[in-house]
Amino acid sequence: MRNMLRCRRGSVAFATVIALVPLIGVVALGAEAGSWYVTKQHAQTAADAAAFSGGLTLACSISGSSNCDTAQDYVYRGKEFAAQNKFCNTGDTVFTCASSLAADTTQTVLIDQGAYDAVTGAWTSSTSGTFVRASVSQHQPAYLAAVLGLSTVDIGAQAIVQIQNPKNLCGLGLNSSGTSLTIGGSSIITGTGCALMSDSAVKYNSTPTFVGSDWAVDAVAGCKASSGHCTISVPYNYNMLPVVNPLKVLDTETFNSRTGNTPPPQGSDPRCNSKGKCYLLTPNSSAGAYKDITVNNNDTLIFTASGTYFFYNASIKINSGTVIGTGVTLVLLGTSSLSIGSGATVNLSAPATNTFSSDLNGVLIDDQSSAAVSITGGGTVALSGAMYFPKADVTYGGTVQGASTCAEVIANTLTINGNVYLSSTGCGSNTITSTQIVALVH
Repeated sequence: MRNMLRCRRGSVAFATVIALVPLIGVVALGAEAGSWYVTKQHAQTAADAAAFSGGLTLACSISGSSNCDTAQDYVYRGKEFAAQNKFCNTGDTVFTCASSLAADTTQTVLIDQGAYDAVTGAWTSSTSGTFVRASVSQHQPAYLAAVLGLSTVDIGAQAIVQIQNPKNLCGLGLNSSGTSLTIGGSSIITGTGCALMSDSAVKYNSTPTFVGSDWAVDAVAGCKASSGHCTISVPYNYNMLPVVNPLKVLDTETFNSRTGNTPPPQGSDPRCNSKGKCYLLTPNSSAGAYKDITVNNNDTLIFTASGTYFFYNASIKINSGTVIGTGVTLVLLGTSSLSIGSGATVNLSAPATNTFSSDLNGVLIDDQSSAAVSITGGGTVALSGAMYFPKADVTYGGTVQGASTCAEVIANTLTINGNVYLSSTGCGSNTITSTQIVALVH
């Protein structure tokens, strides 16, 4: 009996077991914390996907393009992508996540539009904001961590994207199907660097040359060209978001119902060639509209004062001769048509401020007709301002120069041939639009 009491066999094993108890507890707590980390990573993935999806949808909606899927808004698309990454609002019957969560576990998904201050981290909800925030969280019970006083754990993640406008446009094809921008004829494009954009596909008939820096070519629906032409010397992106039409307001103006048939008056002016006709037009913004006018060799057309000039069902043919106008806006209505030939000398500039309508500030041509437009200068055509042809197919080329810094063309479809000048520098802010990208900022 005495020997039995003095026996020490198994004491080390017993002590080891006692020592392992807290160690196993620490390992178990580490495993539970590790599961929280994994859930956190999944939550961040869901938030990133939701923010990008919501931002892309909102950007497309802002552009007003018919290319956009308008069946659902940015909130729906954000929640849809969060659900694809296994995060849904608890009780949500629209999106399907896990068939069942662990007992006492709930999830929350919030998609919001607003403004974000990267310095302070402050978020302000706003329907005019250019940021989209996705917040996802999971509320679940703590198990072994309960010994540390934690009964529940909230695991969340947040992502914020911004709709950015990195590049001003000086040429835009609005048509959202087919090809709305074509560049060909060994085009040489000069001016101050800006972007050319198609709201559908871009097509190259040859390899264009861009003079200067900061040019870009973008499209929504890819590039069409023979081998090699889609790879050009300036930055390009053929999978861009649609852009906002900055002059869309002009499509619904009340003055678009204006009619008239006033013959263009003739007179005398020292700037006119005595061998031809001398057309002297005055602004007619108060009433009426001019009708057909043809300018041939030795003829001169002078827009005598700064202002707005309306044409209705008018065929405007500038075959040759001279055309002069400073601070003018030409508004073409009805079935009007416009062509400028290679033999003409044209120098027209838009007003910075249009006294008839502020919507026309900086606009040189507002053509609401659907007739095809041909502007094929021969080296002496200088057009300064925004030229807007929302329903017309425009051929812009030959040798068209800028009268000053601003020369931008927005058309249903735009074909550029030959040597042209394009620039968004100096254009009215109401006439400028920019490319859109969605960037993760938080």
